[in-house]
Amino acid sequence: MIKDLFKLNSPRTRIALGLVSMVVCLLIAASYLGLFPNRHAAVLEGRAALAETVAVNSSVFITRNDLRRMEANLELMVKRNNQLLSAAVKNEAGKTLVEIGEHDMHWEAVEGGLSTDAQITVPIFEGDSPWGRIELRFIPLKSRAWYAFFLEPLSILIMFMGLTCYVFFHLYLGRMLKALDPSQAIPDRVRSALDTMAEGLLVLDAKHNIVLANEAFASLMDQQPDDLLGQKIAKLAWQKVDDQAADDAPYPWELALEQSEVQLNYMLRLKVKDAKQRTFMTNCSPVLGPNGKAAGVLVSFDDVTELEEKEIQLRISKEEAEAANRAKSDFLANMSHEIRTPMNAILGFTEVLKRGYGKDPEESKRYLATIASSGKHLLDLINDILDLSKVEAGRIEVERISCQAHQVVQEVVKIMRVKASEKGIALDLKATTVVPEYVQTDPSRLRQIITNLVGNAIKFTEQGGVTVTIAYHGQGDQAQLEVAVADTGIGMTQAQADAVFNPFVQADSSITRRFGGTGLGLTISKRFAEALGGDITVTSAPGEGSCFTVNVLAEASEHAALLPPEEVVQESALVEESQSVNWRFAGQRILVVDDGDENRDLLEVVLSDVGLNIDTACDGKEGLDLACANDYAMILMDVQMPEMDGYTSVGLMRERGLTLPVIALTAHAMKGAEQKCLDAGYSGYMTKPIDIDALLARLANALDAEQISAEEAQAAVIASQEVPMLVAKAESMQTEAVVPSLPMHIPKFRELVERFIPRLRERMQELQTAASNQELDVIADIAHWLKGSAGSVGFHQFTEPAAELEVSAKEGRVAAVNTLLKDVLDLAQRVQVSAGESAIGSQSSATQSTTGCLEAPAPAEPIESELLRENVRLRPMAVKFVKRLEEKLAVMQAALNAASYAELADEAHWLKGSAGTLGFHQFTEPALELENAAKEENAMLAADKLASVQDLAVRIQLPEQQSNETNQKIS
Repeated sequence: MIKDLFKLNSPRTRIALGLVSMVVCLLIAASYLGLFPNRHAAVLEGRAALAETVAVNSSVFITRNDLRRMEANLELMVKRNNQLLSAAVKNEAGKTLVEIGEHDMHWEAVEGGLSTDAQITVPIFEGDSPWGRIELRFIPLKSRAWYAFFLEPLSILIMFMGLTCYVFFHLYLGRMLKALDPSQAIPDRVRSALDTMAEGLLVLDAKHNIVLANEAFASLMDQQPDDLLGQKIAKLAWQKVDDQAADDAPYPWELALEQSEVQLNYMLRLKVKDAKQRTFMTNCSPVLGPNGKAAGVLVSFDDVTELEEKEIQLRISKEEAEAANRAKSDFLANMSHEIRTPMNAILGFTEVLKRGYGKDPEESKRYLATIASSGKHLLDLINDILDLSKVEAGRIEVERISCQAHQVVQEVVKIMRVKASEKGIALDLKATTVVPEYVQTDPSRLRQIITNLVGNAIKFTEQGGVTVTIAYHGQGDQAQLEVAVADTGIGMTQAQADAVFNPFVQADSSITRRFGGTGLGLTISKRFAEALGGDITVTSAPGEGSCFTVNVLAEASEHAALLPPEEVVQESALVEESQSVNWRFAGQRILVVDDGDENRDLLEVVLSDVGLNIDTACDGKEGLDLACANDYAMILMDVQMPEMDGYTSVGLMRERGLTLPVIALTAHAMKGAEQKCLDAGYSGYMTKPIDIDALLARLANALDAEQISAEEAQAAVIASQEVPMLVAKAESMQTEAVVPSLPMHIPKFRELVERFIPRLRERMQELQTAASNQELDVIADIAHWLKGSAGSVGFHQFTEPAAELEVSAKEGRVAAVNTLLKDVLDLAQRVQVSAGESAIGSQSSATQSTTGCLEAPAPAEPIESELLRENVRLRPMAVKFVKRLEEKLAVMQAALNAASYAELADEAHWLKGSAGTLGFHQFTEPALELENAAKEENAMLAADKLASVQDLAVRIQLPEQQSNETNQKIS
């Protein structure tokens, strides 16, 4: 009850206060008009009358000269009048003759001698002459304290009337407003139902006043429903959304009242408690009056804030996904461009060597060094690709190391000169200033920039040439290396030059058609240059060529010599004498732990040759057992292995007190991999492919090996064992014979071919029947079968004509079908299990009518290991691989026949890694394709890819033994 009396936001309280204000105003007005008795005035009149009476009596006593009786009279008067504090009689000279009640202490001198409400002075006459005066001191009528105003009778009256009227008015209005409240027209059970609704509800009158609010809406505003009654809805903090956001756009309840029509699905926002903003789907239904016009409106508010937030999140997620997709596409395009740059040099110089251009040994060494340098650069790029944090963060990392930047430019020019020579244009290198021999920059990024610029210049130059100019400007950490690449090519307009650094942009579409390219090279180069603290600028004119100038920060290294221009451009050999160091170890025992057979074999061969004793283990558990049971000088252990990985194994070694060095040899080259290995307990970290020289140097440093000469190392190599042949060389076969490429001396392969031939005979008969009936769909099905099945058993001669026959049959080209039918049937007639051994024999007249014969295939090019070509000491390991390959091929064929695709995929995965480890890279792509076909359970594709692998296997050739034994080829 008391709480309701003082709730200021209540309509009842506001009305009661208004009425009280009117009563107070009336009381003040009545007082001003004198309608109330003035108590102060009456008291003052009484005091004045008393003073006059005393003055008259005193005059009589003075005339009689009876001061004693005057004093007694005054003393009696002060004693009987409690408002009178003191009294005194003074003569004309101001001398006090009579004093009652310490008058002089209470009396205050007043200017002019005037009387006040507390002090009254009355003159006394003796006859007609002034004699003196009587002074009376009363209690003051008004207090001088700050609260004196509230002690005034009028103030007390106003406060009493205001408070009592407020209480009476509040109680009275509580009953009256309840009777007049329009919301009371709604029964309580209906109000209770509205209050249980989750959506907010308001009822407005024709003037937009709130006449009803349910609990849901009131709780949003942190108020009671009754507190909202009478408020204007416009006073709430509404905000319009989207197309209704214009300032002059009406609110939905305004439209409902104006048009007397339902308004649906209006989006509005409202600031609610704690200044939070909520979004509502608003619907308004007019409440029609007797005249058919809207007398009010029912407004419902459905809170859709969470839906809106989810929609925003979905939109953001969509944008992020699209951005990620674009970033992925840009990234793949960038990586394609970056990878192709070193691949161009690798493939180009490989082609040069294949064509026999490198007949001079020194020249061939330079070509091989270029290939090796580009290969290393390609490996650096792959390492960057694997560092996913760079891609996710969208940043380019560069390093600043001491390097010979001028030699980097020289190498690029020498590599690209081959490409320029093919186009018949010149490529020259010049220097205009002295250049420090060593500067601080990123040689890898600098090489990419110069390669892109020179490559573009050559691509867009048809006549004349390209000139690369080196200059060095500035001092200290602000010094810059400048490389200008000028050409006499097609040139560009200024507008084209301004846009040439944008991604995927070339001068115009005709440039793309004419010269090709993605338009990413300059974008990548510019970003690299900016990362190196510089930039790339271009000047160009149509038909006059272009000049791209790159500047990068390149502080001279400490004590670096300054090279004159002629030494800057002086070519230095790309290939130096081998820096490999030969070591002799004292027979220490090393444990190699790796799940890859070829990796173990490689390390066993290499390390055994330098005098180390090698034990091997194929997983972390076996390695742990051997390490605990034996005394090893060092352990070389892979990280990712079955049964027990390297992290677990090395951790258990450390727990068991083993302190010997354990070096991680892993293909994990991503950022943080080294630290993870060190944290797990490894002593060091090296990545695969293994750098043999670096590994030997590391072992020599740890195990105190002796450095020896190359002659001593060669003498220490153990003689290679004899190499058995994987496949017997095929007998000379007649030109017209069609024989399988599988090794027919292996019973399993021969059995596979012999099972295929009767099936081939049946399918050829079906093919002739379908041709006679012109059933092109049947012909297409048989051709599809033949295309895959014949290749899987080594009859690759059928693959191409069968594929063409399938396509021609599906497209309805009858003439082409008839021609290809003759070719296929002719091939089938000449199928033999082996040379001179007829398989199908005479066929029908249609087959016999075929003429011509298949040209004898050219001898397949032998496959040699690039690794064995450089290091014959690894030959025993290759022999071991060849033996195992024969077994694996049989397992793969059996897995294919049994539709055991998981086993086939595992074996293909083994071949993909093992062959590459030993330098037989020709197996990598077909083995990968075979693995993918097996994972997809595509029998036809798997059979075709397996046949390709089998064809490669019979072409393996190993290098000669050092003892000049007879060269044995795998044929």
